[in-house]
Parts: sequence; structure tokens; C-alpha cells
Amino acid sequence: MLWGALALGIFAVSVLLGFLVPVSVTSNVQARAEPSGGWAVAWGLGIGPLALTAIAAAGVTPFVTCHLFGKQLARVSLSRRAREPGASETKAAAQRAKPSRLARRAKHFIRSLDPVDTVLAWWEKERVFEVTRLVIEVEYSFRDVALTGQTLAALYVLSGVLPERYVIQQTPGWSSEDRVALVADGRFRLWPGRLVVDVLGFVLKESAKARRKAAAAGE
Repeated sequence: MLWGALALGIFAVSVLLGFLVPVSVTSNVQARAEPSGGWAVAWGLGIGPLALTAIAAAGVTPFVTCHLFGKQLARVSLSRRAREPGASETKAAAQRAKPSRLARRAKHFIRSLDPVDTVLAWWEKERVFEVTRLVIEVEYSFRDVALTGQTLAALYVLSGVLPERYVIQQTPGWSSEDRVALVADGRFRLWPGRLVVDVLGFVLKESAKARRKAAAAGE
């Protein structure tokens, strides 16, 4: 009885802290594309001692790694070829039971989401997710010099309307060749408890919306 009360108390304190205390999140993205056709993209996310990284490049198998206190816990290949099953695996998979009803519903729910609406719904959600600093450094040049000039003007206009915590630093090139390099470094705050509640509310709202659309289509 004592252990149950203690566990319940710890759970209650954890939920309260999740609502009141934000977690600091850092993220860094680097991307480069060269006129030769070579390209590379690297992404990193850090939450306290936990770090996730993803790397993809021309001629290199994309992969994701997870580190805890600097020690690698897992490395997962994202190569489509690596995931392709062999003949025996294909036969075994064909003999398996069909996906569960829950899996089918989850897949249908994800497909029904509008990516733009989803991003806008979660970007800087009040008291759930907050951007404290985002610095973007971009270097670019295009074979069409006029396009380089238009990009330069557009980024200057965008820099003028964004809040101070968003910084865009650009270096245009006039070498008449297609070349792009991007570095984005961000600092964020996240309220995990509120995020869990908000996610549940979002899922329920989208599910209800999908049911209404299905009912309207069936009429």
C-alpha cells in the first residue's frame, strides 16, 4: 500500500512538472548541394543527455543514430534496399496475418492529415512549444543570375518581417552555377506534459473530422 501511494505521488509530481517546467531542446541542420550533383544533409536533435542524429548523402546509405550521455545506443539504416525482404522473407510475410484493425486505422489517420495544417497547428503552440532562437545561414548561387538576385531580395524582405529571435544570414554567389549550402541552428523550449494532452486532443479532433467527412461522402 505504501509503495502504491509512493508511485502515485511520483507520477503526480512528474505530471505537474511536465505542465509547469519546460525542457530545453537544441537542433541543428546542415545541407549542401554542389554543381557536380553531390549533396549531403545532416540533422541533429538534443534533449538533455539524449541526442538523435540523421545523415544522408549521395552514395551513402542514410542512417539514424541515438546517443545517451555520448554513448551510442542504436543505429538504424534508412536504406530502402536494406529493408527489401528476400524471397524467403517475402513468402513468410505473405503467410502472416493481415494488419490489425488498430494498425489500419492509424495508417488511415496519418494519411488523412494535411501536412500544412499539421505544421501550422504545432509551430509555436502557445505554452507547448516555443522557439527561443533560430539562426539560418544560407549560401547560394544559380546559373540564372536573375534568380540569384530575386532570392537575395526575397530573403531580405523575409528577414525584415520575422521576429528578432529569427535570424537569416545569407551569402549570395554570382558564379553562374547551381550551388546551395544551408546551416540552421535552433534553440527551443518544450512543455512535455502539455504536449501529451495537446496531442491527444489533436488526435481526437482529427478523428472526429475524418468521421464527419466519411459520413458526408456516404450521403
